[in-house]
Amino acid sequence: MREKLPPVFHVCNQHYKEARNSFNALGKNFKSRKALELEDRLILLNVYLQLLSKIHFKEQRLKFESFDPFKTICKSLKRIHHYKLAMTAFEGEKRSMGNSYNTYENFLAAEKKELYKKAYEGLVSAPLDIWEELYTTSYHYSKGVTPLMVNTATTQLINEEIEDISVVDADLLDSQSIRDLMEGLRTIHAVENINISLGLNPYFISNIHLEMKELSQLVIKWHQTHLFAQHLNFFLGENDQVGTKYLDLAKRTKVKKQRLTKELANLCMQFFSKLVC
Repeated sequence: MREKLPPVFHVCNQHYKEARNSFNALGKNFKSRKALELEDRLILLNVYLQLLSKIHFKEQRLKFESFDPFKTICKSLKRIHHYKLAMTAFEGEKRSMGNSYNTYENFLAAEKKELYKKAYEGLVSAPLDIWEELYTTSYHYSKGVTPLMVNTATTQLINEEIEDISVVDADLLDSQSIRDLMEGLRTIHAVENINISLGLNPYFISNIHLEMKELSQLVIKWHQTHLFAQHLNFFLGENDQVGTKYLDLAKRTKVKKQRLTKELANLCMQFFSKLVC
C-alpha cells in the first residue's frame, strides 16, 4: 500500500512535479519560458527547504546541503532571466527612440545562443538522482510537521528577510542592496504562497501585499534598466566605432536608472517605515 503523503508536503509535491516537467521539457526543447518556469519552481522548493530547516533546526544539512546540487542549474537559469530582463528594457528603449541597432542586436543574438547552449548542457548533464534526493529529503522531513510549525517557521523566515532588506537610509541604497531587496521580496512572496497553499493566513494584510507588489514591480523595472545599462556599456567597450545613436542610448539609459533609483529609494522608505511602526 502506498504511503500517504504528509499533509504539509502536498505543496512541495506540486512544485516538485511542475519543476520536473519543466526540466524534462527543457531537455527536449530549450525555451526561455520553460527556463523561467523552472527557476520559479526551484525558488519555491528552496524556500520550502528553508522552512523545514527552521523546524528541524538541528539538521544543518537541510539548509546547507539539500539544495546544493541545483545551484549550478539555478545560476544558468538566472543568467537567462537577466538576459530576458535586459532585452525587455532594450526593446522598450528601441521603440521610444525609433532607431535600429543592428550591430547591438547581432551581439545580443550571439550572446543568447551561447547562454542557452551552456544552460542546456548544464541541464542534460545534471545527474537525475539529484531530483530523487531532493524529493526524498523533503518528504522525510515533512513527516510530523504541522501547519502551526510551518506558520512559526514562515514568521521567522519573513522576519529575517525583512530585517536583511529593510531600507533605513535612502543614501545607502546601492546596486547590491537593490539586488538583495529583489531577492528578499521574491522569497517573501514564495513564503506567502506556501502559507496560502496550506490554508494558513498570510503574514501580511492585503494592503501591505499591494504595496509590496508595487515595490516589487519598481525593483524589477530598475533591475531591467540596470542590467541593460551594464550590457550596453560592455558592448560599447568592445565596439568603440559604433555611431552616436548608441552613445545617446547609453546616456538615456543612465539618466533613466538614476531616476528609477530615486523613485525606488523614496518608495522603500515609505514602505519599510510602515513595517517598523
